[in-house]
Amino acid sequence: MPHTVPASPSAVVRNPIIPGFNPDPVIVRRGDDYYLATSTFEWFPAVQFHHSTDLANWSLIGHAITDDSIDLRGIPASGGVWAPCLTVEPSTGRFYLVFSVMKSQEAEVFDVDNYIIWADDILGPWSKPLYVNSLGFDSSLFHDDDGTKWLVTLEWETRPGHEHPGWIVAQQFDPEDGTLTDPVRIHYGSTDRGALEAPHLYKVDGRYYLMTAEGGTGYGHGVCLARADSPLGPYESDPGSPFITSSPEPYNGRNYRDFLRPEFFNPQASMQKAGHGSLLQAADDNWYVAHLSSRPLPGTTSSVLGRESSLQAVHWDDDGWLRMTAGGVLPQEYITIPGATIDEERSSLDVVTDFRTPLSPHFAVPRGPIDESWCAPTQNGLELRGRDSLHSRFDVSLVATRLRAFEATAEAEIEFDARHFAHAAGLTVYYDIKNYVFARISWSEMENSRTIALVIARSGPGIDEVIGEVTIADGPVRLRAEITQGDLRFAWQMAGGQWSELGGVVGSQFMSDDAISGFTGQFVGVAAVDAANKSTIARVKSFGLTY
Repeated sequence: MPHTVPASPSAVVRNPIIPGFNPDPVIVRRGDDYYLATSTFEWFPAVQFHHSTDLANWSLIGHAITDDSIDLRGIPASGGVWAPCLTVEPSTGRFYLVFSVMKSQEAEVFDVDNYIIWADDILGPWSKPLYVNSLGFDSSLFHDDDGTKWLVTLEWETRPGHEHPGWIVAQQFDPEDGTLTDPVRIHYGSTDRGALEAPHLYKVDGRYYLMTAEGGTGYGHGVCLARADSPLGPYESDPGSPFITSSPEPYNGRNYRDFLRPEFFNPQASMQKAGHGSLLQAADDNWYVAHLSSRPLPGTTSSVLGRESSLQAVHWDDDGWLRMTAGGVLPQEYITIPGATIDEERSSLDVVTDFRTPLSPHFAVPRGPIDESWCAPTQNGLELRGRDSLHSRFDVSLVATRLRAFEATAEAEIEFDARHFAHAAGLTVYYDIKNYVFARISWSEMENSRTIALVIARSGPGIDEVIGEVTIADGPVRLRAEITQGDLRFAWQMAGGQWSELGGVVGSQFMSDDAISGFTGQFVGVAAVDAANKSTIARVKSFGLTY
């Protein structure tokens, strides 16, 4: 397995290649096109697809599930669609996607269903989800040379006295009738880090390679490898595992419940939490691993952007194991992609719209498909019908986009005729149902006037904090959020008036994976609430998130 020497010209690419909340990447190639799929958890549309022709420039092109074929209403925060596995059937070029729907994690008994869908084009139409099992999560599909298909899954262990989380199991899958053989336990981890998950099976030079994540999806995370002469093993563990990790010192974390493991934070690593890898052989025969990573705010362990997608160049050593081309095991912030050039225009992170055209694929909503009964782009702006509060796990009128850098400015212009204290509309920086900051327009019957205030929801206190509430006149309101290294500064402005500060400086570190033990990241968007009769309309004239 010789390592191909990079050719000139080449591009120096900065990680993460897909910034912001884009975890659990799986990368594939079909012909000259590369596709990368990521988890979306409780956000819709489900499973993001990014596309590239050179591994250096990536664009969000769509999603796997945009309709109600899966039901996420009522799903808890950081539940929903976990760890998609995108593969290409070699004989037909058909795409297969396996994903988990995590319904509950109460008492560490994970109630999860796994599904498979397929399509001949990445943009669909995709088949209706086929239920396959509920053994555990992070299922993946492997297509063997003879056409046999193997479903590989983490078998979630709940029994007292048994090591947590469990084994990797394999089942033969028949796509004709959707049946599976009985599960066979094939691997128990390549290291003692524990928290074994994210299995992906590959065949290289006649051998089967099982790539896994170990050490939890936090600071002790790593990408590991094992190999066998048969899909069912026995598997030999790579003595160099993990071969990608932000925390290289060995440790024993078997049966350790904490997946974040902040004690393994490594200040020498440019990126943290590296793990959950996926292998790719590029068109030029170079090899890469896509993996998740995190960038905490400088000087902190607060990953407000969530877990992101990065790419590392790897090669096969003389003993047939994958190694980082840059040497060592630490994820590299910069990698070289042969034959590529950076397209600066495509690399822009800005999301700016007046909503006169269909919604950008960068917008997402919680727990269900976008429906024009409550979210309708018009020539006069986006009409949002107020529904549940932002604390709800059901019908929330929130349209938001991922925060993808530590410094940004968000602005929105909103027309909203509030006439009850249960009416609210405005601009929000949002993590989940218990953690957000909402600059909202509402109504005070005591003042007989519309008001504007900053509402802060935090896990723990049990009641929202309302800051800086003042009366405002009728008419459109402009709202602004300045996001600077974890600090939020909101302001408002009436037409023709001056900007006025709203609520002072709010630190946003409480909205991070590390503070909440969550799996998503911060979003910025607009929302409308009508807890009185679910009918009031907020018209969003414009929205922009610029970096």
